Amino acid sequence: MLAAVVLTATTLSAQIVPGMKYRDLKNIYNPRQYVRNAADPYSKGWSAVASAVVPGLGQMICKETGRGIGILAGDVALGVAGHVCASKFTDYLAKDANGKYVKENGDFVYMDEKAAKPWGYAVLGILAVDLGYYIWNICDASRVAKVKNMYYQDLQGKQRPMGFNLYPSVSPVMTADGTAAVAGMTLSMKF
Repeated sequence: MLAAVVLTATTLSAQIVPGMKYRDLKNIYNPRQYVRNAADPYSKGWSAVASAVVPGLGQMICKETGRGIGILAGDVALGVAGHVCASKFTDYLAKDANGKYVKENGDFVYMDEKAAKPWGYAVLGILAVDLGYYIWNICDASRVAKVKNMYYQDLQGKQRPMGFNLYPSVSPVMTADGTAAVAGMTLSMKF
């Protein structure tokens, strides 16, 4: 049992080297176990806020530039797809001589309602996907900051998953003749 615990701690510290990226760190660290340290270089809150303002910016702030640019590109792609579908949808709406959309009883008038409906559903679908993507992006920025901070803490030696101390000890033991001192070794583990 002791060998397994020592092997686990040794294996973890062997995996941690300077310059690692989030794609490698996410398999080592669990962000749910993150404990804030005053010396942490990244703020999970500000990273989330930055990604709420500009998708991917929080990841870029955490020095995960490729990930941030990928998220921003995905958001732009969803925006372009939404714009194309909305444009196709509005092509089927009737316009008057001034170019304004025609309404009857508060509803838009379609030139071909059957052809317009799939584009309308596509717009709604893209909006739903974009909303989910936006929320995921914000959560991901916070998660990246937590994992990178845990990595930084390990590099700085401020937080270790386990610590071991082995030292000699003397303990009193009750015997039939009274109390006797027994020498031994004590192993302390810090989790």
